[in-house]
Amino acid sequence: MANIKRFGHLISSILLYALLMILLVVVLMVGATVVDHFVSSNGSEKKSPLFGAYVIISPSMVPNINVYDAVVTIRSSKEKIEMYDVITFLSKDIETHGIPITHRVVGILETESGERGYRTKGDNNNGEDRAIILQKEVIGKVFLRIPMLGYVRTFVTSKVGFLVAIVLPLVSSFTIEILRVIKKKKEVPSEDIDII
Repeated sequence: MANIKRFGHLISSILLYALLMILLVVVLMVGATVVDHFVSSNGSEKKSPLFGAYVIISPSMVPNINVYDAVVTIRSSKEKIEMYDVITFLSKDIETHGIPITHRVVGILETESGERGYRTKGDNNNGEDRAIILQKEVIGKVFLRIPMLGYVRTFVTSKVGFLVAIVLPLVSSFTIEILRVIKKKKEVPSEDIDII
């Protein structure tokens, strides 16, 4: 029994430290994004966010990035985007115009107007994307893939998931606190007061 308790304590400690590390990374990313927003808001050039997070909804990048994986991007200058990097950009195709797409750079070229452009392709697609992606259409370079995080997002945004992930824990926590208060109130001895 003692070994089970120690094992449970070890697992809960590992999970707690992992959660704290994730929270720390998120706080640092949000802080950096806020600082970047205020610094870059003075300039006239419109920039993409410093960090972005996207859930993959098509199998175009399988097996390297699967459906419902999440990718985190960081804004990158044209000098930092190289052949075979995976980037997220705004689609120019008729069917998906304006939607963020995550594909691999398979060609770098210079347009007639002197802008840097990228040929892209999904790893699971037979051919390259039709449109050339300009640097200003690039949201960022993928630097982190989180497997299956999209399932969690999809579940939490459903009615049942919202109930299970948000409402039930809140109600449970509230109920436990009420029961603790009632229990403490019963444990406090009442004093007899003599009236003279």
